[in-house]
Amino acid sequence: MFAASKDLLDHKIGRRAFIGTMTAGGMSVAGASALAETLDIPIASAPPPQSARIVEGLTGGEALAEFLIEWDVNYVFGLAGSEEVGFLDALIDRKQLNYCTCLHESAAMAMADGYSRSTGRTPFIQLHSVAGAAYALGQLVNTWRDRVPAVIMTGRQSSDFRGQDGFLEAVNLHELPRDYTQWIWDVMDPATIPEVMRRAFLLAEAPPGGPAFVTVSKDFLEQPLPPTQITPRSRSRIDYDVVPPDDHVARIADALSTAQFPALFVGNEAIRWDASAEISAIAEHIGAAVMTAPKVPLIFPTTHPAYLGELGDDPAIAARIDCFWSLGGHMFKHGAKAKSPPIPPGAVTIHTGLNEGEVGRNYPVDIAAVAGMRATASAVMAELLRRGKPSGAMNARRDAIANASAKRRQDLDAIADREAGNEPIATSRLMRELNAVMADDASVVSEVVSSDQYLRYYLDIDHRRPMAQRRRNFDTTGGVLGWGVAAAIGVKIGNPQRETWCLTGDGALNFGAQALWTAARYEVPIGIVVFNNGQYQSNRRFLHWYGRRAAETGQYPGVNLGHPDIDHVALAKAYGVEGETIDDPAGLAAALKRAARAIREEKRPYLLDVRIEKRYGGAQSDWFDFFSVAKGMGRTS
Repeated sequence: MFAASKDLLDHKIGRRAFIGTMTAGGMSVAGASALAETLDIPIASAPPPQSARIVEGLTGGEALAEFLIEWDVNYVFGLAGSEEVGFLDALIDRKQLNYCTCLHESAAMAMADGYSRSTGRTPFIQLHSVAGAAYALGQLVNTWRDRVPAVIMTGRQSSDFRGQDGFLEAVNLHELPRDYTQWIWDVMDPATIPEVMRRAFLLAEAPPGGPAFVTVSKDFLEQPLPPTQITPRSRSRIDYDVVPPDDHVARIADALSTAQFPALFVGNEAIRWDASAEISAIAEHIGAAVMTAPKVPLIFPTTHPAYLGELGDDPAIAARIDCFWSLGGHMFKHGAKAKSPPIPPGAVTIHTGLNEGEVGRNYPVDIAAVAGMRATASAVMAELLRRGKPSGAMNARRDAIANASAKRRQDLDAIADREAGNEPIATSRLMRELNAVMADDASVVSEVVSSDQYLRYYLDIDHRRPMAQRRRNFDTTGGVLGWGVAAAIGVKIGNPQRETWCLTGDGALNFGAQALWTAARYEVPIGIVVFNNGQYQSNRRFLHWYGRRAAETGQYPGVNLGHPDIDHVALAKAYGVEGETIDDPAGLAAALKRAARAIREEKRPYLLDVRIEKRYGGAQSDWFDFFSVAKGMGRTS
């Protein structure tokens, strides 16, 4: 491996020969391709700088629209309001800008979030005054938690009417989402609108990333501007994949090379900076286990022989770790303080990430740096190759981890086999059937809070396929429900050529069902599968764990979503989306195929409401909190 890397650097062999040599030695195609990309970067002459554009005779709203066009922003996600008429009117003759109407600002925010995750581009959201900003705040929290870049423009009362407590006036509107934004600003001069927006995009994208929130007075969007400059996007791009110091790379390589059981822990920075190829290469070279952080999406291929699931899935394996490298991971995003350390206290702990507020924050670290996880992984792999071939111990460990990974999958399949005929439908059965019907390169958006483990158990993200041709999973670590359906629409808008599925809990669906209308209006063909257990199952789970009166009586307040049952198919139809309900395991595969046909051939959204099992303590309870206003009757139990 070292010789081939040197030959590539010396231009004695080309990339194809290098990849062939690496794969023959046991490295994955994706890992070899990423390494070739890192080692063989061509030197190109920089293009001449693009000059700024001067626009004249425009209103503030028209200048904003021209800025978005100049910056190659194709979509505006929003809900129209009176304060933004100057901008909305500017869209009439600018067909390059597609306005995506949503029925609720929460949906607009989540839709833009999904679009950003799937494309890597920073979206633009238009909100209406304090009402729209307040409605969007929940989903803005999800965007902030996962550090997804987004720019939000919110209209506000005219500058000459501020301070009079007019309709929808909020004196400090720009301060409203302060704790969940990278940057906030209130435009003070209409002529600065393009420059403020340039700054908003840059600061939203700056590590660790997140929303930028800008308020603009109504009259500023309507006033004619003097000649105004729009700086081109090409002069506002910054490379944030920061390379760590050489001694940091060497120390990581030393720690990994001398460990008995190293583990690579992949966190939510990989949502934006995918490093699965580089991490695969390191795992294959030194014989390391790969685990993902709690609540993050599947950001590492689940079929890779080094993948052992989420940290904590197997406590016995976690207990063996003597070198732990967190790559872009929060340490650790649990629902409550862990009763025991997630990793052995004596393990050499390495933390690499771009969020300076997270590195070393919660857990003692031995080697830590604020640096890009992808750039660092590439540099460490290059250093490991420079040191020569893997040792016999590394090769043996790699084989042992591969055997453990294979056994894990076999054990999970055996569980699914045993549960296949269960009624109501087992979650394992539903996920395996989904895995069989989905395209190999599908986008899978998930918001199944109490069932998210089933994705890493049964959804194949194939490491043998190039990154661009394998499945992608999108999820949020923010915990604010109602994200999934809208995010799936944004994902599909961003990558229309990819088949897109949304897996949502019934509780989550009812937080964000308004997004279905947007899918119908804009003919967004996504498959929506509702994991319907008729409850807020996570809440029952925690109430039962509490172990007091709820667990003793089987009465779980605020949990039961029946009595009456919610007809999700009728709900979807009201918004223009067809669907069906499935409660028979024997009919599940055929129903999923009908859904697949709808999105693939008929090019329309389709909803499948699947009645699944209840799990965890108290699952047999059908008690619900009841009183009757009509009968003047209070609680009877």
